[in-house]
Amino acid sequence: SSSNCCLVCSTRGNMAAREKAAEGQGGPQEGIADLPKPEFHVVDMSKAEQDFAVEIAMTGIVSLFKNERRSFCEVAEYMKKELDKSTVVGGGAWHVIVGKHFGAWVTYEAKKLLHFHIGQAGFLIFRHG
Repeated sequence: SSSNCCLVCSTRGNMAAREKAAEGQGGPQEGIADLPKPEFHVVDMSKAEQDFAVEIAMTGIVSLFKNERRSFCEVAEYMKKELDKSTVVGGGAWHVIVGKHFGAWVTYEAKKLLHFHIGQAGFLIFRHG
């Protein structure tokens, strides 16, 4: 079954975490502890799926701060690829939107939607199709 959801994303958080994360040059988990805690707005997925999505979002944001990725679009691409191949979330056709300002009206599979912020970065993740 599917559901509809309307979301509006606004700017949140501060840039201190970005500056701290940019200083680290270590492994993929370095810098994640310096990020703000995720702020959840809509959660319609299992806790395991939610945890996986947040983990890859944090990894994506840290890679942006370290200049390993150049844009929110590249973070979204990375996240989609990770979701599509993951056994944690069941693979499938995942869609990822990352940015500071966006609105969305989407149709999604039941129990396959997450909308949250990490600092100023907003994330909309859903599966459909």
